[in-house]
Amino acid sequence: MYRILFIFLAITLVCSIAEANTQQTVDAICKQTIDIKFCNGILAKNPVTSPSVQDLLKVTVTEAERISADTDSFIITTITNVGSGPGLQKCAEAYARVNASFTNAVSLFNNERYAEIIGLMDEVSYGVGICKTDFNVPGYNINPMIEKNRETNVLAAMEKIISHMVPS
Repeated sequence: MYRILFIFLAITLVCSIAEANTQQTVDAICKQTIDIKFCNGILAKNPVTSPSVQDLLKVTVTEAERISADTDSFIITTITNVGSGPGLQKCAEAYARVNASFTNAVSLFNNERYAEIIGLMDEVSYGVGICKTDFNVPGYNINPMIEKNRETNVLAAMEKIISHMVPS
């Protein structure tokens, strides 16, 4: 009976230590971004109990691609519904570039070319910089692109940070 209890306690301890180490890694990543809560939310989508750095990067590149595609769709829908002003058109052009970079990052991840992801994130940051938010979006008191640009910048930062952490 004591042996079973000891084994159970040992397993519990090992799992707790692994979970604590994972949370420390996530905290270290997210503290380097401009939005710790958003970053934690992205990395919490990882179904692995004790994820490796590669697992964290996979979640990040996958979520970045999904969110970028959603933002691109939002812009296209807005243009379709209200027409294209110069600011909105710039955002459409910018997010076409951002979307391509995040899609390429997934491909690089799948080919284990992690270091090359870092350069792509500079493209993302440049694209977000092109998307100015000095236009109105009907139905919104605050331009939703402000939030979308911030999230995109956080995702790009996360990919850069985690890509640096992945062993070569």
